[in-house]
Amino acid sequence: MSALPPSLRAAQMVGIVSAGWISGNIAAFSANVVPGLLRSRREEHYPASSLVKQWRNFFENGRAQNPPIVALSAAAFLYLAWSVRPGSSGASHVPYNSALWYCAAAALTLGTIPFTLIVMNRTNEALAQKAKCDAESVNKDHEEVDRLVRKWKTLNGVRSLLPLLGCIAGVVAIVS
Repeated sequence: MSALPPSLRAAQMVGIVSAGWISGNIAAFSANVVPGLLRSRREEHYPASSLVKQWRNFFENGRAQNPPIVALSAAAFLYLAWSVRPGSSGASHVPYNSALWYCAAAALTLGTIPFTLIVMNRTNEALAQKAKCDAESVNKDHEEVDRLVRKWKTLNGVRSLLPLLGCIAGVVAIVS
């Protein structure tokens, strides 16, 4: 195998770093933000209406920020898969199965989008509805808000594993 062209090295860096970054970004909400909000509810009697509005703000920020990074990572991995596919000029630079690993990396990273739309949608919608309600009614239903936020935390944590696995698949493509 000869040296990998700089354009492919750059794509490797973009794909792996952006997949790792998006995984960490998503995971931070489940590992840090939501537990902090729930702790404030428990220990400082933070109102459920405030918790759900904070959740909405974090959710909207993530919804605006994350898809372009997911797309960038997946595009880099798909470019790599195409560039090193069997029979291409780039195939001589990489192990035989690299294109398959890059396809897996792209699919796993892109998997955050259907996971959000299919698996998390009902919970996201329920929390978004709570955020629109008046404070008094939300605070009366605080146990339901807490349950929904805990469920969201778990689902979001699972979702964060998809780009992490994409990052790992990208690394395997390089080292296999």
